[in-house]
Amino acid sequence: MTDPSDLRCSEFVELVTDYLDDALPTDQRSQLDEHLETCPGCQTVLAQWREVVRLTGRLATTDVDHVDPTTRSQLLATFRHRHTP
Repeated sequence: MTDPSDLRCSEFVELVTDYLDDALPTDQRSQLDEHLETCPGCQTVLAQWREVVRLTGRLATTDVDHVDPTTRSQLLATFRHRHTP
């Protein structure tokens, strides 16, 4: 990645967990930060992942049924897409 405007959203989605874990090289993280400043879709993905991380520490199996249907659908679609070869 050389220019944040060249960053595809799919690349951000692939790197979002490393981003949240602060496991990216400084230059790559900076590029992602710049991309996030101008991409509402990736901002939404990041917010959803942050919510997942926040909830996982206290999430019970019965809680899954009470997740907002839109959020649940978006998360499931992301998981399915990520695991599709």
